[in-house]
Amino acid sequence: MTKIEAYDIKARKKVTMKNPQPYLMKNGSWALKGTSAETGISLFKIVGRNKPKISQSRFESFKNLF
Repeated sequence: MTKIEAYDIKARKKVTMKNPQPYLMKNGSWALKGTSAETGISLFKIVGRNKPKISQSRFESFKNLF
């Protein structure tokens, strides 16, 4: 599984993002939304024009089916 880092305002440092989900913004750019592994607040990271590919473990992909 890929570890994605984003800046956490509350912790004032880069932290690992839990449960990253792709998000399409109004202008056509892609971003990732998730939660901070340290503080639990929501994180948002802009990644660009191409849709991000997030690899998931088998268990997580199976869990998302139901």
